[in-house]
Amino acid sequence: MTEATVGTRRPSRRFWLPILILAAATLLVYSVSFFNGFVLDDEMIIVNNPQTLSLSNVPDVLFAPDLIKPYYRPLNRATYLFDYQVAGMNPAWYHGVNIVIHLGNALLLYLICRRLLSDRWAALAVGLLFAVHPANSEAVNWVSARNTLMALFFSLASLLAYLEGRMKGKTLLVVSPLLYFCGLLSKETGLMMSAVFFVLTFFPMQEGEARLSWKDRIILLSPYFILTLVYFGMRFYSLQGVVGTPVPASGLLERVAQNYHIIPQYLALLLYPADLTLFHKVPQGGLFSPPWHLAAVLFLTWMVWLALSSRNRVALFGLVWFVINYAPISNIVPIPSDQITERYLYMPAVGFFFGLGAVLSWILARTNLRFAKAAVVVLLVAASAVTVHRNLDWRNALSLFTSGVRNDPESPGAHYNLGTAYMENGDLAAARREWERTLALNARHGEAMMQMGTLAATGGDLRTAEAYYRAALQTPPGQTDPNKSMAHLNLGKICEKRGDLKQALQHYRLFMKTVPVTYMEYKGDTERRIKLLEQS
Repeated sequence: MTEATVGTRRPSRRFWLPILILAAATLLVYSVSFFNGFVLDDEMIIVNNPQTLSLSNVPDVLFAPDLIKPYYRPLNRATYLFDYQVAGMNPAWYHGVNIVIHLGNALLLYLICRRLLSDRWAALAVGLLFAVHPANSEAVNWVSARNTLMALFFSLASLLAYLEGRMKGKTLLVVSPLLYFCGLLSKETGLMMSAVFFVLTFFPMQEGEARLSWKDRIILLSPYFILTLVYFGMRFYSLQGVVGTPVPASGLLERVAQNYHIIPQYLALLLYPADLTLFHKVPQGGLFSPPWHLAAVLFLTWMVWLALSSRNRVALFGLVWFVINYAPISNIVPIPSDQITERYLYMPAVGFFFGLGAVLSWILARTNLRFAKAAVVVLLVAASAVTVHRNLDWRNALSLFTSGVRNDPESPGAHYNLGTAYMENGDLAAARREWERTLALNARHGEAMMQMGTLAATGGDLRTAEAYYRAALQTPPGQTDPNKSMAHLNLGKICEKRGDLKQALQHYRLFMKTVPVTYMEYKGDTERRIKLLEQS
């Protein structure tokens, strides 16, 4: 073999080997997920959604709101349509697609870090840690969270095309806005990349990258701006007349202050992901409740100061990425979901990994390389073990919510959902036990009241059922609003059975006035009941 041949083969091996390592690690850690089923919103969004069954529904996919209004994520929904054409309702395929997208995100993160960091081992370590990090397990295992995976995929692909285009030519600078647009069509959070690109036009990230004039900035950013307007036009057309579930909102200052507790929770998930659950709580109390939050805030402040004082471009970019992508999940604009949830961290966490890459690159340049590599391997093995264990929790609804109760026995949400899982498995006694526990922990839990009312009605105890349904109407507004609609429907049926037709008609009309999209299947029958009562 000639010297020239060796020289030409070596770069190819150096390029492909890290990619193969990343692929092997990701597939190994998530291999157990192929045996997981559909859970949570998967049933409504995918399994029981007629839009996912036929290619004739493509126009509806492109120009209609999601089942969970008022979201507009056509590209994400199009993937479910494709999945069904290939594999029907085989959950292994759906999980496989999620895993492949997650792998793509890890590869893109590695390639970006490879461009920005001086050490290729640091770039590989960042890609691997992102691939196997336990905090990402929820976004990967929850099939309906694919929109989050896709938004990050197109965001990172758009960023890589931008960085390559700034150094190698204008063709990729045309591709970058198109990838950004795909991110917008996957999930609304893709919009935050417009702010990232705006910052990048002022602060070059790469050696030899020229500074831009104002004219160049306008030319470079114009395609992103135009495509953003196109997206909002499509979104407005598709969502016109759609009203989402009201979001309970505390005062603005209170929501801002809550981030003192929320940010340390997310930081803890990244640094020590030991308590993984669907039911994270925002701690209540002052600066010292819980005590470790103040330490976490001080540590985070120190990290920010280090990034600013070091003037390391990658560390600063990681900080900028986190701040920009954290904004949508900060609850400053009220979120129609839990305030802290692991899948929301998936996109902001990339900023943490950029910062980690800068730190690793600095360490590897100043310490024993073998020791540093060994430490990273230990971290990877530990993270992988936790992730595999968490992936097993996602096997089905029963295992998922059992883990939630195990993680926090005082969580009303965990007990309620475990009760629902028991009911779906036909174990009504266990379901009743969990819902009673839910109400013991939170006496105003509307969903649990509705379920207890349904159990009572099924057993013929209409008086008890009515008491539960009326109690559900008194719960605070917010996520229980759909259940209030069902409470009116069920009260109407009870009133009709006992001959109180006037009250029944009133409840049916209130149901029709407030019926959410998730209960549209009851609309037709209720309309018929109203007509019959009006004629009687």
